[in-house]
Amino acid sequence: MKKWKVVLVIQVLLLVFPFCNILVAETSTKMGKQEEIVTLPEKVVVATREEEEITRIPGNVTVITSDDIERSVAKDIPELLRSESGIMVTNTSGSTPTGITVEARGFNNGGGNGGRTLVLIDGWKANRADTGSPDWASIPLSNVERIEIIRGPVSAIYGDCAMAGVINIITKSGIDGPAIDLGADVGSWRKFGQKFAFQGTTEAFKYYVNGNHSAEKGYRDNSNFRVNDLSSKFSYQLNPVIELNAKISLHDDDRELPGSLTESDLSVVGRRGSVTPADSLETNQHNIGLAGIFIPDENNEFAIRFYRNKSDRDSLSSIPGAGYTSINDDEHNHSLSLQYSLSHSIRGRGNKAVIGVDILKEEVESQSFSNFPDPLFPFIQKQTTNYKRELVGFFFHDSLSLTDKLIFDAGIRYDRGSFDYDNRTEDLASSTTTSMNGGKDFHKYSPKAAMIYLFTDGVSGYLSYARTFRFPNRDELTGFWGSTPQLDPEKGENFEIGMKAHLGSRFKGGISVYHMKVEDEILYRPPAVGTFAFGQNENFDEVIHKGLELSIDAITFQRATIFGSYTFVDTEIEEGPFEGGTLPITPRHMGTIGAILDLGWGFSFWNQIRFVGKRYLADDLSNSKDKLPKFHVWDSKLNYEYKGNRGKISAFFGVNNVLNKKYNEYGGVGGYPFGSRIGFYPSPERNFTVGVTFRGKI
Repeated sequence: MKKWKVVLVIQVLLLVFPFCNILVAETSTKMGKQEEIVTLPEKVVVATREEEEITRIPGNVTVITSDDIERSVAKDIPELLRSESGIMVTNTSGSTPTGITVEARGFNNGGGNGGRTLVLIDGWKANRADTGSPDWASIPLSNVERIEIIRGPVSAIYGDCAMAGVINIITKSGIDGPAIDLGADVGSWRKFGQKFAFQGTTEAFKYYVNGNHSAEKGYRDNSNFRVNDLSSKFSYQLNPVIELNAKISLHDDDRELPGSLTESDLSVVGRRGSVTPADSLETNQHNIGLAGIFIPDENNEFAIRFYRNKSDRDSLSSIPGAGYTSINDDEHNHSLSLQYSLSHSIRGRGNKAVIGVDILKEEVESQSFSNFPDPLFPFIQKQTTNYKRELVGFFFHDSLSLTDKLIFDAGIRYDRGSFDYDNRTEDLASSTTTSMNGGKDFHKYSPKAAMIYLFTDGVSGYLSYARTFRFPNRDELTGFWGSTPQLDPEKGENFEIGMKAHLGSRFKGGISVYHMKVEDEILYRPPAVGTFAFGQNENFDEVIHKGLELSIDAITFQRATIFGSYTFVDTEIEEGPFEGGTLPITPRHMGTIGAILDLGWGFSFWNQIRFVGKRYLADDLSNSKDKLPKFHVWDSKLNYEYKGNRGKISAFFGVNNVLNKKYNEYGGVGGYPFGSRIGFYPSPERNFTVGVTFRGKI
């Protein structure tokens, strides 16, 4: 993006912020009888691990509310996140929530490396030990109350995996009661879903129980998806100063994986076909979270949180014409967090401090069998790996009001990580057996510092500096393609400047410009084209991530709300074998524009157009192949709501890809030998969903 374009966007936004305030005020005056709406400042927890106003946070922060969720056409959380600036979402399965990757700020490169975006569910880490990314199919949208997003490094608060940002998913809690929700939806490709929720409150006790079942044949052949979810959340006020919380969740699903299609495959089986009819994945997962919060007064708060997660995964994946791999993973995670928050004054100036410790223990037992019976270079082996990792992090964060307008924000975190592994490989082609075992320790400090200036109520600007990191995950250190324990942690240095405006319900928006230098970024380095090898993960000396994020979350008029976003991302390999190259999959330009129209009589009409620019194929680090074409998609949804004495009935009719565009969201270079297969993952054509929900008191 040319510099004059960046400057122009910044200048336009600086003009828009004050103009929007005047525009809304004038609109209210012209309406005459419209009452003034008083809205409290919007607050989030994700940025500092304690509740804080968005305008007092030195970062690009947005919130997806329950109203946003109900209005959109999204069937899952990643579909919601597609609309957010700075975030790139890809799906290799077509229409089902399988094979989804969500990353921010140019880290979605398609190479299968670890997640750089930390995902929390009610404050608990959802990123898996093997890949460092969450399993999005195991997080039902029907149980989500709101989603908080902060882009950019937050390692000084959260440590590992928080290089590109943090997504905090807050699930529903009991608010009224006793009350019940019942819902069902049907859609294209034999989609059928059912959900229920039962909730209530007493003087000291809150409860919420949610169940969900969904099945879909899928847009493509061999993409069936079936899922069952059951979750419960309880809160008990033991006495005026102590609150106890518990959460239990169960999840199981069966997925088919349609795989990629070459140009020749497309001509034979079509966009909806598959040449990997046996590829599949089965997941079983359960977790429990316990928390205790002690608030002796309005200035002090102590919290202790424990979380346990167990998941089993059985998968089979293949490379057409080459062979297949079956994997069984058994993963156990335990975490414990202790946190103390203090609000006080220093010489009459407000000050907030948070100090705490995070302890995480991960263990994965994995067995795999690979059968690639090439006549010249057969690769047939069994592999058993036991992997353990322990992380301990100590953090301190402080926010001091230097004046009524100026805030100094700073923090530091120390993380220690250690891993041990034991790997045994039986090479059936050569009748040999090898064993490897060992371990490694990692240590990292993550400082941050920022200044926030409050221009007016609801409008602020910030300048920040942060150092960030990510430890290698299980797949990178001891993965399927062999052990690479010599990998070093990724290290990043980020500078960022931005502005944001949250003028109640009238206008919400922001802009941020960032520059991040990443040293030792872990990327999958493919073998040379035509080589009978699988490549390996390596530390790349230096990669630059820089960009601009612009969002207009809401401009509200009398019966219409306009929203949109624009993202410019530039990633360049500064040193190493692919020097000067651009990382694949994430485009330079992407954005959305949409509107919500209040039609009256309980009807509203939601529309959004999403644009994604050209981008290189996954694993095309040499940038030698043709790019994936740009595309735009129009989604639309008609909502209806009726409120009666006994409850509320909601109904909707949604259309995704209204113009029936044929596009490929994802594609990559692969095959055996490498480069022999350029595969594409066709995205869904026009499809429909119809649903109804009843919410009422019992």
